[in-house]
Amino acid sequence: MTTTTRRRARRADRGSGAVVVIFAAILTLIVSGFFIDTGRLIHQRERAADVAEQAARYAANHISPDALRAGGGVVVDTANCTANVQAFVLQSGFTSADADASTCTSAAGNTVSVRVRLTYHPLLMHLGDGHPTVWGDATAQAVQEQ
Repeated sequence: MTTTTRRRARRADRGSGAVVVIFAAILTLIVSGFFIDTGRLIHQRERAADVAEQAARYAANHISPDALRAGGGVVVDTANCTANVQAFVLQSGFTSADADASTCTSAAGNTVSVRVRLTYHPLLMHLGDGHPTVWGDATAQAVQEQ
């Protein structure tokens, strides 16, 4: 192989390493974005469950004073249950859309069940609608202390 042929072969290989580095960087960003956003989504689901538990306790603390005065024991205020859940979600710092979607699924006697919606905002990977929602469900019971 002559010197001229070697120089031409070296020039043809120039820049090929940069293409590999660019593809590796893009792949690394995609994989890290997937893992980061998946971890954050799991955290948001746990947070929704936690907020639902707290909202259920908050709603269970609002008892019917009429039933208590009549000697019927502790009875959850069923008429305002959803309003109490929505007020708690709003006071917790979440959006009004999340608060409006959160409801009291059942309230009977001294037991209340709630469903809370939280909207997740992805950090890196904006796929689909871009803002998936997660739900948390919980049940609480109001008890009368003796």
